[in-house]
Amino acid sequence: MKKRLVNSFSRFLLVSSLVVIVVTACSIFAGNPTVVITAPPSSSQFREGEDIAVQSTSTDPSGITRVELTVDATIVRTDPAPIPQTSFTISQTWTAAPGTHTIIVRAYNKANVASDPAAISILVLPATGVPTPVATGTTAPISATVTPTTTLVGCTNDARFVADVTVPDGTNFNSGQTFDKIWRLRNSGTCAWDVAYRFAFVGGTAMTPNTVVNVPATAPGATADIKVPMTAPSAPGAYTGNWQLRSPANTLFSPRVTVVINVPSPSSGCAIAYFTASPTTINAGDSTTLSWGAVTNAQSVEIDQGIGGVGTPGSRTVSPTTTTTYTLIARCGSYDKTAQVTITVNLGPAVCSGKPNIPFFSVENNSISLGSSTTLNWGFVWNADWAEIDQGIGGVVTPGSWSVHPDITTTYTLTASCKGTVSTRQVTVEVH
Repeated sequence: MKKRLVNSFSRFLLVSSLVVIVVTACSIFAGNPTVVITAPPSSSQFREGEDIAVQSTSTDPSGITRVELTVDATIVRTDPAPIPQTSFTISQTWTAAPGTHTIIVRAYNKANVASDPAAISILVLPATGVPTPVATGTTAPISATVTPTTTLVGCTNDARFVADVTVPDGTNFNSGQTFDKIWRLRNSGTCAWDVAYRFAFVGGTAMTPNTVVNVPATAPGATADIKVPMTAPSAPGAYTGNWQLRSPANTLFSPRVTVVINVPSPSSGCAIAYFTASPTTINAGDSTTLSWGAVTNAQSVEIDQGIGGVGTPGSRTVSPTTTTTYTLIARCGSYDKTAQVTITVNLGPAVCSGKPNIPFFSVENNSISLGSSTTLNWGFVWNADWAEIDQGIGGVVTPGSWSVHPDITTTYTLTASCKGTVSTRQVTVEVH
């Protein structure tokens, strides 16, 4: 009887020891997620009312499920990952209020374990001194201090104008015609441009309600193409809009660049039936077809980008190597009537394999009033054949941005595909 008791007790000790070992092993290997705030830098300065984009990257072997943004001990945003991800990059926005604030980001994994907080401190200045947005077709003086260069946190902000990618100075547009103005600027300073930098309207005629747009991430020495969708004013005349880069400290720095257009007086009887392309988004190396209808009462018709004079109606197959805007020009006496179509060329990797990687897809302001607009932003999509956004936006290049003005609360989905394997990210804009 004693021998049985001893054997039973020995087995109990063995099982208990194994349980302790397993529990200890789980404690050793089940670590917390990690999170790093990549932008803006700590000690950055902003203006009251500005949308601050806080970008972070979280990692965890079991997968990140959500990220919380806290300002001064108050949770202001919680964003879920579309699927648990071992590495999750996200940009979360908060509308700046005056004062010194502590911004904290925490990440949670599948076991609902929180990371140690990542924290930065920022200063938000009162709105005094910020250039007042100007409605389309109006003119206002420049109210912000302009300096050629600005030193910030040990580096220097500077830029150089490279080219007007679209809309050369003096381009004619019909009353109310929409167009995309794209400037190419070189980062000639020593500061890297990130999500804290802005491109702002500073005087003249705005020709757009979006008087502040995001700047693509640009390393020193690299160039950035900055696009602003615009609409030609309704009244005939010559119009000039002045734009300039703005640092995280809300200081304008050189150069001031312009968009200069003419809205001619209407010419009777000169008309372009249509000018389209199918498809409007292609991969590098593919082709698309331009098509145009009859052009009436014109002395001549031509298409730029080396095509030259054409008959109407007609079509032409083209194979642009980069995103290209084609302009059909009808010469109508002293008046030129134009129509444009843009072919977006996806330059992604020559070969992809597996699941595409979308680093982030965000919106500057996820709550807007009816009739207002906001801007979608996304990073470079890795390992993908193509990327597109629903709600009628279609194929997009990456990184990029797009101004939207939904009439109702709308969810936008960015989809990237690699040989049929897709990744998606979503943002929702609430309309009230």
